[in-house]
Amino acid sequence: MGTLASNRKGYIQGPSAGGYADAYGATADGVAYDALSNNQNTAIQYFQSSGRGNVFRFSRTFIHFDTSGISGGSSFQLVVTSTAGNSSDSNHNVVAVNHNAGSGNGGELANADFDNVIKGTAWSSSTAWGSSGQITFSLNAAAATQIINNNDFNVALILNGDYAEEEESPLEEDGDISNGIAFGSAINLTYTDPASGYTHKINGLASASIGKVNTVATGSIGKINTVD
Repeated sequence: MGTLASNRKGYIQGPSAGGYADAYGATADGVAYDALSNNQNTAIQYFQSSGRGNVFRFSRTFIHFDTSGISGGSSFQLVVTSTAGNSSDSNHNVVAVNHNAGSGNGGELANADFDNVIKGTAWSSSTAWGSSGQITFSLNAAAATQIINNNDFNVALILNGDYAEEEESPLEEDGDISNGIAFGSAINLTYTDPASGYTHKINGLASASIGKVNTVATGSIGKINTVD
């Protein structure tokens, strides 16, 4: 079993909007909270208040993994530790999607990155979010392909309502739907290691695409130029 810790993690509180759809479709700057190491109970959130001039707002979590050392494997999972949520309320469900925040390569999250989510590329199905303990996302084949064949894996965690872009707010009155994350705990990718063969990228080419190196079968390679 392989385990890879995240390279960067944080969340962005989106700008206030005058309506539900305006909130998830906002393109104005939010407020970025980057490289966090503490608990944040509003890391994935929908908030509304009619007492503040009809304020509607979402928060989204952004995570980056340096996957340059992974060139094979299966059964990829994203594991996050929760500090707030409600597994019995489907409004708290979360979808993992692609993003290109932080320039797409693990750079610092910026206020303008709030809308840099790619909702057309879901990495998981809708997943219940409990109030504590580990939340495990089973990543799909599209995510596995991205992880194996690229050096950067970007995953944003957003509420299911945010992903689905529903027409009406799930709340009948003022309040919030908040999921928390223990950013001080590791956010990990776990996966099943390749069964055999040379398992590292060579000049950016995935090992799955390499049969031999200088006529030597990958399964027979222990070192390249004396380097493990």
